[in-house]
Amino acid sequence: MDANDLINPLRYVNLKNINPESINRMGEGVFPEPNTLDHLAIIDLVTKAYQGVHLPTYGQPIPQSTNTTTSTQSTNEATLITANNNETFEILSISCPGQTDAGLTYGFLQIYNPNSATSTPIMDLPAIDEITFGASGLVYGHMLDYSQFKAVPTPSKFLLTGGESLSIKTKNAPQSSIVWTILYRKVSQ
Repeated sequence: MDANDLINPLRYVNLKNINPESINRMGEGVFPEPNTLDHLAIIDLVTKAYQGVHLPTYGQPIPQSTNTTTSTQSTNEATLITANNNETFEILSISCPGQTDAGLTYGFLQIYNPNSATSTPIMDLPAIDEITFGASGLVYGHMLDYSQFKAVPTPSKFLLTGGESLSIKTKNAPQSSIVWTILYRKVSQ
């Protein structure tokens, strides 16, 4: 028996399509011939390689994938971050630290979905100038000190998936360009 006879069917079959009910008993010999042990070792390697690329993280972040990116806003709308087609980002915080009164007046965060070509507002920022004027400039994320600002409600998980873009839209363009800082981590890639 050639090893490719065992590997070829797996190359074109997605593991999620394998029916576990078709395996009668775990631990019993599937290939009773002694000369098939090498082939089983090859199947094991192929399966582990497949899982290494395609196994979902079940919503847990990918270790050591936390990153910071910046985006400059000079008009009344700016794209903050875009997830690639096969990626999911968890947005941890959005801030504009050390900003003086930029004259934005009012703003909101929105998500653009390329599949439907629509933008959906997801969070109002009615006191955006007061928030960005603060030391942290945190408009989204967990705040440790609420004494100076109104509490910013933060959902437990804010996910940006395959091709979606997160942007901020404000009533006015800033008086001078401002830089937004986005802290995120990958949930899948």
